[in-house]
Amino acid sequence: MIKGLYERIEGDYEKALSRMSSDDRIKKYLTFFLADESYQQLKNAMENEQVDEAFRAAHTLKGVCQNMAFTALGKVAEEITEELRAKNMENAKKIFPNVERSYKKVIDEINAVI
Repeated sequence: MIKGLYERIEGDYEKALSRMSSDDRIKKYLTFFLADESYQQLKNAMENEQVDEAFRAAHTLKGVCQNMAFTALGKVAEEITEELRAKNMENAKKIFPNVERSYKKVIDEINAVI
């Protein structure tokens, strides 16, 4: 069940399992991910063109994705983080739809499993 979720979201199940030791523990952290506010903070900051706030939120989301081994979402979170680090809001706006799609896929899959 958890392994399938990781396959569907293009994550690294083996890496997650090595960090968290069991599917039950991964599932616990998946529920924590649902409560994480960094994506919503990023979305709000992007809508308001607040580059510094967007950078902080994107950087946090990237870190959470790395910890959870959400490879695909982490990759686009890293891309937008680097554009925002460079204060390039225009490029960040072009990347944000990819972040949004990948994030929604992760959330939908987590909700289906939990």
